[in-house]
Amino acid sequence: MVPNGDNLRVADAASASERPRVSVWALQGEAASNATPSRTAVTANPFSIGRSSKNDLCLSDPTVSGRHAELVELADSFLVRDLDSTNGTFLNGRRVERHEIVGPNDVLQFGAVAYRLVRTDGGLNATPSHASSCTVASDVATDAVAFVQFEKMLAERAVVPHFQPIVTPDGSRVAYEILGRSRLFGLESPAAMFRTATRLQSEVALSRMLRQEGVRAASELAPPTRLFVNTHPTELIEPGLAESIWALRAAFPGPELVLEVHEAAATDLTTLRSLTESLREIGVGIAYDDFGAGQSRLMELTDVLPDYVKFDIGLIRDIDTANAQRQGVVRSLVKMVRDLGVTTLAEGVETEAEAETCWEMGFELAQGYLYGRPAPANDWND
Repeated sequence: MVPNGDNLRVADAASASERPRVSVWALQGEAASNATPSRTAVTANPFSIGRSSKNDLCLSDPTVSGRHAELVELADSFLVRDLDSTNGTFLNGRRVERHEIVGPNDVLQFGAVAYRLVRTDGGLNATPSHASSCTVASDVATDAVAFVQFEKMLAERAVVPHFQPIVTPDGSRVAYEILGRSRLFGLESPAAMFRTATRLQSEVALSRMLRQEGVRAASELAPPTRLFVNTHPTELIEPGLAESIWALRAAFPGPELVLEVHEAAATDLTTLRSLTESLREIGVGIAYDDFGAGQSRLMELTDVLPDYVKFDIGLIRDIDTANAQRQGVVRSLVKMVRDLGVTTLAEGVETEAEAETCWEMGFELAQGYLYGRPAPANDWND
């Protein structure tokens, strides 16, 4: 029997389904501003990128050089080389000086044009839908902007430190916590800053820069100038935290400093004890931050006593209307901490009722929107 067209199409489909899927590398993005998102297979080795039509990937954007960069395939990655371009090649926001290794999902930027290196199955026929292409291209553009902005922020120290007051029961300001802010697009909040920093493995550099610029800006504050400065958990793992605080103390000898360590990061007692002893040599205090967020680390309190314990906002929120059991737990924790000679601080106080309950429970200090939202130093000189 002679097979008809339907038989042939079924046979071809079955045959195709049995063929092994081929893994193909591709660049996902937009060839120019406002262009349609596309996926270009990286088939040549080396694979050239530039504005000239002779390149494997032609980018019709004025910020791209004629021969801008090239990709050289390695075993399971690529080498990207900048070919002396005018506006530079960037890998995850960092300028490529000579060459760098590029892996799956890394973001490459040629001048102002951003692409993500992706691995696909099925070759050029595995073309994504327009909707998914738009999403990926949008993500690539957002990443590229954030990476470049982050590099600018670190290089130019382009942050605007904010300060939130810490008060006593009578409302007197006795200290401020320094909180990082920026006016750079996509990096306005600490969460956005550290999200990008994590992808660039620059959390420590960002944390140290925020401390330095915060203490510098605090010179505009009217007394008191006791400053609570933050750490990132990575700093408790990597060396150099104590040395960075010593350098900060030397550069700014005026204000009293208290270093905040998140309670979840306070797991290595040897490191924590060494840090605490080192900082007390120069008069810098220690505060355990977000105490009670999850498992409270009570043993660390007794083995390495801090100067302050900041009770997490989760314990303080609606404490005035909480049931007797919850109030009893918080009251017991406050008493235990105070019995150790450690100053207690309630974080996230937003209402007069919450404040009244906290003071009645024995808290010695409080912080929260009730007493002021974070603001630049000059805003507190009333």
